[in-house]
Amino acid sequence: MDVLELRDLAIEALLPLGVDITDGEPVTDPSGRVRRTVIIGVTPGTAGQRRAAGGSVRRDGYVNALIVSTSRDSCLALTERTRDLLADLPIPGGGRLTDASYDGEPLPEPDTTPARWSKALAFTATRKRGT
Repeated sequence: MDVLELRDLAIEALLPLGVDITDGEPVTDPSGRVRRTVIIGVTPGTAGQRRAAGGSVRRDGYVNALIVSTSRDSCLALTERTRDLLADLPIPGGGRLTDASYDGEPLPEPDTTPARWSKALAFTATRKRGT
C-alpha cells in the first residue's frame, strides 16, 4: 500500500462525517468563513526492525488529520468523531492505524479573520514490507 492509497483509505473512512475533507487548505464559504474541514496528510514513514541480512520487515507511515472549524466546541466535537473513525482502522496487508495524538484542547489559529479553531491528530500505520 503506497501513501496515496493510505490517504484515500483515510478519506473514505471519514466520509460519514459529512464535512469537507481535503489534503490542502481548509474550505471556506463565499464570505471567507471557514467550513468544518478535515485536512488529511500522509507520509511514507520510516523503515523499522531491519534484519541483519538487509531490507526492512516493517514500515511505519503516518496519517495526520488537522481538524478546522469555526468554534472550539465544534472543533472538539469533530475531533472526537474523526478519532473514532480513524483509530484502529484496518489497513490492507495487515495492521491498523494507531492513535498517536497528543492530548490537548483545540486552539484558536492566530491572525485569522473570521476566527477559526484547529486540532491536530496523528495516527501510525504499521505495514509489513511490500504491502
